[in-house]
Amino acid sequence: MKIDKTTYKDRKERPSGMTAYHASRPDKVLFFADTHFLFKSRPTLHTLSSPTCRHTNQSLPKSAILPTHNLNNHLNNLKLKSMNKAIHVLYGFVVILLLTSCGNSGKKTNNNNAPKDSVKVEIIRPTVNVYIENSGSMDGYVKGVTEFEQAVYNYLTDIKISQFTDSLNLFYINSDIIPQGSDISDFIEKLEPNNFKNKGGSRGTTDISNLLKCVLTETCPNEIAILVTDGIFSPGKGKDAEQYLVNQQIGIKSNMAAYLKKYPNSAVVIYQLSSQFDGLYYNHEDYGTKINEQRPYYIWIIGETDLINDLIIKVPENKFKGSGVQNVFSITGGPKSVDYAVKMGSGNFDLDKQEPKTTIENLKKETKGKQNSARFSVNVNLSGFLLSDNYLRDISNYELNNKDFALTICNSVSNSFGYTHQLNFESGSVHKGVISVKLKTLIPQWVEEKNDSIGTAPVKGKTYGIKYQIHGVYEAFTISNNYYTEIKIKIN
Repeated sequence: MKIDKTTYKDRKERPSGMTAYHASRPDKVLFFADTHFLFKSRPTLHTLSSPTCRHTNQSLPKSAILPTHNLNNHLNNLKLKSMNKAIHVLYGFVVILLLTSCGNSGKKTNNNNAPKDSVKVEIIRPTVNVYIENSGSMDGYVKGVTEFEQAVYNYLTDIKISQFTDSLNLFYINSDIIPQGSDISDFIEKLEPNNFKNKGGSRGTTDISNLLKCVLTETCPNEIAILVTDGIFSPGKGKDAEQYLVNQQIGIKSNMAAYLKKYPNSAVVIYQLSSQFDGLYYNHEDYGTKINEQRPYYIWIIGETDLINDLIIKVPENKFKGSGVQNVFSITGGPKSVDYAVKMGSGNFDLDKQEPKTTIENLKKETKGKQNSARFSVNVNLSGFLLSDNYLRDISNYELNNKDFALTICNSVSNSFGYTHQLNFESGSVHKGVISVKLKTLIPQWVEEKNDSIGTAPVKGKTYGIKYQIHGVYEAFTISNNYYTEIKIKIN
């Protein structure tokens, strides 16, 4: 007996033997029987012992085949021969019976219609926890129907229907974390100042460092935290506001560094948005001024880099309702390796046979037309850093070790290698050695421009102390380095 794992479709006809099929299983049990063995007589004991067993001439006289002096032995052999035939017939019957039972009543089944064994892979989607600050300074964003409510409602709905997550949990947060269930529509409808007040917690001042610490403590692997806040520090009466901001920055850095030590593949994205604000604006001494104007607010996203990248792909920033996203700060840990390669034909040079992606041979100046410089280009995949295209194309965000080379950056042409950008190098002279270019981790200029450093009165489009929050996050991520990745090209 032989176990044959080929399917009916793949099996080739064999020259002899019998095959049993079972269409509902991928394995078939094959029985082989020699047809001569089943249906023709084998030599008897007499013929084996006969002197004439070496010959097959049927014209010999019977006396040569069956001597009269051995008649008794012949009769015994006839009995044995009849018994052997009966055994052979019985054996053949058993084989046919087995074939019938294993072969689906002898009918061949089209294997294409047979059920196939399949392995179901369960997709474990991340959990999204949404925290909306409900301190007193947030009341003006939720009075009536506002752009704030529209943007938050639409963003959370897009996350839900994009199938990014199967679990989206809602919370208020101030000094406490207050669960609000998972019904987005009901949650948004209840975003009103009175409801904010009734939910409890300390609403008088906002300790953003402690607020962030609470969120980080609750954020585990395969989870995304979304924090919605006005981002305004509240030092309180009689406190040194400047020292308070510095201490808050240090606290944020410490909390974020501790989180990164535990989860080093984490990232942070901060969106700045704007909405009509109708309520009391509290300055750094908690003195309230009634205003009705556009005010900035912020949506923080915290979690694993790959998860945030997936979230941004499914719900990009241009999907936000209201006034939309006005500015973005994003940061990931570094340095990380990226895929890059010298672009063939981008200059007068040869590629090294051993390391063609990173090593150039025989670099020469271009001699055609007005060209009189040595140049080459490098294709690189910069998609894993959550950085905007504007950031990636800004040459001020790169550091080049050889100042004789000029650097320009553009998007790569469509390709199957995943390259997103093209770095172009050009020099008036030929240089040998290693050319290094680093993509630096920098705080975008808008952070300084949108920061209110005084905090005594509302300033249009600015937030009191926002730069201290972002600098605290930045310092935690750049404690050991200040660049995302490094690209090295060797010129021989």
